Amino acid sequence: MDFKYIEQLLQRYFAAETTVEEEHILHTFFRQDQMPEHLRKWQPLFRTEDDLSHLHLGDDFDQRMLDLVGERHVKAQRIPLYQRLRPLYTAAAFIAFAVIIGATVEQTAVQPDETATEINVATVQDELDPTETKTLNIQSAEVTGIQSQPAVSDSLQNIN
Repeated sequence: MDFKYIEQLLQRYFAAETTVEEEHILHTFFRQDQMPEHLRKWQPLFRTEDDLSHLHLGDDFDQRMLDLVGERHVKAQRIPLYQRLRPLYTAAAFIAFAVIIGATVEQTAVQPDETATEINVATVQDELDPTETKTLNIQSAEVTGIQSQPAVSDSLQNIN
């Protein structure tokens, strides 16, 4: 009997080029008792694969392995959407707070508060007598940077 086809299948099997059908042919061939001596050395390989193909792990295999390792199976917890987004809300609040503080600091540092000086001058003018008011108007005009002299002199003439 010619066993060249089986030898070719063996070469392709060890090169991992066989199909499932060709491997089934090899398993069937090596299950029989009569074969040439040079092929008999591969018989235990295919018989062992056939014997082990019927073995399966039990349903409790995973749990037994985890017990041996010492780890416990932990179920995944569902985290609601609002809890997942909580860090984003915190970051957005912090950024908004920083922007508000920064804008407030910039506004007070860059622009002097001119309206407060005018309101204070008007309030003080109501409480002082006319002679003190003239002195206050001149000083407030110099502080706020009013450059027009006619406006200061007009206010002094209105008081007299």
